[in-house]
Amino acid sequence: MNIQLNQMIQLEDFREGSILISKNFDSNILPRVGDRIVDSVWKYEQEIFVEGVEISYQDDECYIGLTPITLNTLDRQALKEYKEMTALHGWKCNSPVY
Repeated sequence: MNIQLNQMIQLEDFREGSILISKNFDSNILPRVGDRIVDSVWKYEQEIFVEGVEISYQDDECYIGLTPITLNTLDRQALKEYKEMTALHGWKCNSPVY
């Protein structure tokens, strides 16, 4: 099944800027709400959990909502740099940072 992890990255005031990043992979194991997810993009001490699961058996896809990350700044440049860093770890983002 295609698994898509989705995570919101936002500035201190989300109205000042936010992006949605995603990462796809195939797996026969379906995450459940409350599961901790580990990925090279996060520091070991960061606790990222599954907060939502949507399964489309018809399309053989599973959409996973993860704990959002709030950057401790209002600077959109930090959001742009975070987006670029996640791309180095295989994450995608179709949201532009203005």
